[in-house]
Amino acid sequence: MVVRILLILSLILSLAGGFLGWQINSQKTEALSGKAAAEQQLDTTKKTLGKVQEDLKQTKSSLDDTKGQLTTAQQSVEQTKRDLAAAQAKATELETKATDAQSKATAAQSQLDDVKKQVSQQSDATKAAEAKVADLDKAKRVAEDALAKQKAEVDRLSDILKRRVTGDMPPGISGKIVSVNRNWNFVVLNIGDKQGVVENGELIVSRNKSVIGRIRVTSTNGDTAVADILVNTLKDPSLQLQPGDDVQN
Repeated sequence: MVVRILLILSLILSLAGGFLGWQINSQKTEALSGKAAAEQQLDTTKKTLGKVQEDLKQTKSSLDDTKGQLTTAQQSVEQTKRDLAAAQAKATELETKATDAQSKATAAQSQLDDVKKQVSQQSDATKAAEAKVADLDKAKRVAEDALAKQKAEVDRLSDILKRRVTGDMPPGISGKIVSVNRNWNFVVLNIGDKQGVVENGELIVSRNKSVIGRIRVTSTNGDTAVADILVNTLKDPSLQLQPGDDVQN
């Protein structure tokens, strides 16, 4: 009985020892597995930490660059502000000058308008004076033309009077007898003062280009004249002068 109990106890102890060994081995295996996982996680964490540190280093470098750029930008902004202030001051100065120039331009325009008005008034007066001068010039030309005509007429009449005394006539005078008065022994000619015929002037009478006698002018008109027949000059006393006979000097 005791032996059986001992066997049972021995069996129980053996089972208990086996179970305890298995449990210990399981825990050991689990612990080893956990250690490996922890070591792997630690390696991963170390790598991640290294990468983070590298990123942090790069970030710090970028931050330093950014700070430098920010400083440069701030300096540029400050310079721009100073330039802007100077430009605004210059713009204000130019605006003031522009206002002064506009005021002067307005005053100058007003003076120019006054001058234009005066010039326009003077121009109107000048035009009126020029028109009056033109009228006077026209009247002068008319008077000069009339005077020239009168002088020419006086000269012509003076020449006629002189030639009436002497009976001289310009060469080249020619005409025809238009009528004959045998009772009073005179003829009427188709030429007169305008052709240069004068009183006391003598003309040759011809017929068919043959001279038949002479006549002496007793009176003249514009285009006609009266002349006495000089009987003693007739080539044939029985020959009578007749209309159509030619006369010339």
